[in-house]
Amino acid sequence: MSTGDRTISRRGLSALGVAGLAAAGGAALAPSAAAAPRAALAGIETIECVDDLLAGAADGAQLQLLGYWKDAPGIAGAGIGGGVLYWDAASTEAGNGGTVFAVDGVATGRWKRPASTTINLADFGCLGVGDTDDSDRVQKAVDALPLGGIIEFGPGKIRIQSTIRVERVPITFRGVGPTDSLGTGTQFLIATGTADGFVLSGCHGGGFRDLQFQGVNLQGGYMIRTERIGPEKDDGNYMLTFQNVRFRLGYNGILLRSCNTVRFLNCVWNEFHGEQVILLNGEANTSRADPVEFVECAIAAGTDNPNTDNVVIDGQGGSIKFIGVAILFGRHGIWMRNTITTDPDDDALPKFLYFEGGGFENGHGHPVLLEKGAQAKFANCYISCDGVHDNVRILETFTGGALFTGCVIRGSGRHGIDVASTRVTVTGCTIGNNGRFAHTDYGLAVTGVAAVSGGVRVTLGTAHGWETGDRVRIEQVAGAVGVNGTWPITVVDATRVDLAGAALGGTYSGGGLAMLTGTGIHLRSTASKVVVTGNILGRLAEGSHRQDYGLISAAPDVLISNNDLAGNAVGPYLLTGTQNAQTRIIGNKGMEQLDGRLIARVAGAVADGLYDFGNLLYLDGQRIRITRVTRVVGAGSCTVQLEAAGALVGSQQATTTSLQTIQLTVPPAVDALAAPKRLQVRVAGASGAQNLEVQFGYQLVS
Repeated sequence: MSTGDRTISRRGLSALGVAGLAAAGGAALAPSAAAAPRAALAGIETIECVDDLLAGAADGAQLQLLGYWKDAPGIAGAGIGGGVLYWDAASTEAGNGGTVFAVDGVATGRWKRPASTTINLADFGCLGVGDTDDSDRVQKAVDALPLGGIIEFGPGKIRIQSTIRVERVPITFRGVGPTDSLGTGTQFLIATGTADGFVLSGCHGGGFRDLQFQGVNLQGGYMIRTERIGPEKDDGNYMLTFQNVRFRLGYNGILLRSCNTVRFLNCVWNEFHGEQVILLNGEANTSRADPVEFVECAIAAGTDNPNTDNVVIDGQGGSIKFIGVAILFGRHGIWMRNTITTDPDDDALPKFLYFEGGGFENGHGHPVLLEKGAQAKFANCYISCDGVHDNVRILETFTGGALFTGCVIRGSGRHGIDVASTRVTVTGCTIGNNGRFAHTDYGLAVTGVAAVSGGVRVTLGTAHGWETGDRVRIEQVAGAVGVNGTWPITVVDATRVDLAGAALGGTYSGGGLAMLTGTGIHLRSTASKVVVTGNILGRLAEGSHRQDYGLISAAPDVLISNNDLAGNAVGPYLLTGTQNAQTRIIGNKGMEQLDGRLIARVAGAVADGLYDFGNLLYLDGQRIRITRVTRVVGAGSCTVQLEAAGALVGSQQATTTSLQTIQLTVPPAVDALAAPKRLQVRVAGASGAQNLEVQFGYQLVS
């Protein structure tokens, strides 16, 4: 009779157990504290294994079971699966091979273990050698806890070949501790092919702790999946905890759906080759995952799996928190999207993503990809990738509300942050050493150049993988030298792009390389209500630095203030679009920036004295500094100097018939915060001066 039958054949059990151990050739499941070796108990009968069970003589009679198996290699006399049993003379319930034992040929009467909320898998005959299917034994252990409890086991391997279902009850699976080894500690070997390993359905409480999940040739499914058990409000999962658990060598890792208040503490995932490691997927409001917390975890698809995403938040869901989490390798790090519905008015969107501490590294896609949803915050984390993409990509379809504060964002192939959405704030971040692929080492060979309307079409020798709106640098083109330079592109197909605004400048005679450029922050024309303030956007102390600008903006309605834009390959920033009245670019370092000009014109003869500015008479409630002086006279000469409320500002500047401009290395300040100050230009030393024109360029300080 098979081990899956309700009635246990004593000789069959013994033969199966010994054969299984012999085939394994390894150590068996070591006894836990609950299954320690036992001495014979005085006054009751002692039997060696379940193979020796016979019908009890009297109701309540007890016997001591020394171990589950007889003569099992490696555990003889260890007492694994042993314990005290008692005879229930009136019982007719089905045996489960762990807490209830039926005896061959006996219709009424069962041997039972004393009731407990903690069950050891050894009590159900699990040997822990990982060579035979333990699915039925584990499922029976689950079913033996109708009100919930703990299922524990010591060091060893429990092989799961069929899905284990936990329904409605809070059951915690507990091992002896996490491990980095494939041969020690407590391990579930998930060998379910394309099916799920564990399914939690309508469970309020429970989870997994102090163990490892190890996949065996998985080609689909999830190691753990949650689901609703019915349509009622309380039919979802609630208060699940995963602590000190390692997941490895899987296809997909975990699917969270229909679960509320789920927490992962000190868990590790690595080496997954499916669609994603973790999927939070809410098909509707009743099936969303919300809230979910990952605390001090590590999630890594693995170095050999560049097409597997790490965390995908898809559809309805919210309050997803990552505290001190590292997300490494694979493709995208965190991807917020919505494949549940195409209805723009549907509310099935992921929301309220919060990521603090930890960070992203060595991925081949976007570490942060915000496609659909709203309200994402990243604080004090490190964001870096290993491929050609942006570190952070916020698409136009993301409804906005993204914040990046105190982050280090570096080492991307293209842009540090690419924004096409609204209501995005970047503050206090260090963003540098991006645009790694802007180098001849990564250049694509140019094989053809031809003029087209509005630009030049370039044909490449290999597929480029670029998109319309990217900026591409062309070098080493012979003949058509006008093509060499950096241009915004329109993608024609996989190997051709049009360079907007380029001209041939000659006949193409061969050669050329095309390279994708990158910048610190790239704001697309669809971006608006973007605030970029208090950041460092330039070269970092270590690593390759090839980002061309600290910031490029084609967006209206932006505030770019108080950033350090020094140390970029081409310049501090570039405006390529049409700005509106809400655009503000003020107070930034690393650039010559004029927030305004004081302009004075004196027609005819110019005498010594004070002259008013035509565009500003009083400075009121502001502090400015004078950074540039431009001046010229039609004839003769003189000196000019700014005067504020009767006090001279800066130094005299000689003025002649040659137009002169000076950038002041030590800009003098004018402070009118406390009270208004009259501004005028003082002319001195006039000698035949005629038709004076002078302007003082200034920057706003506050």
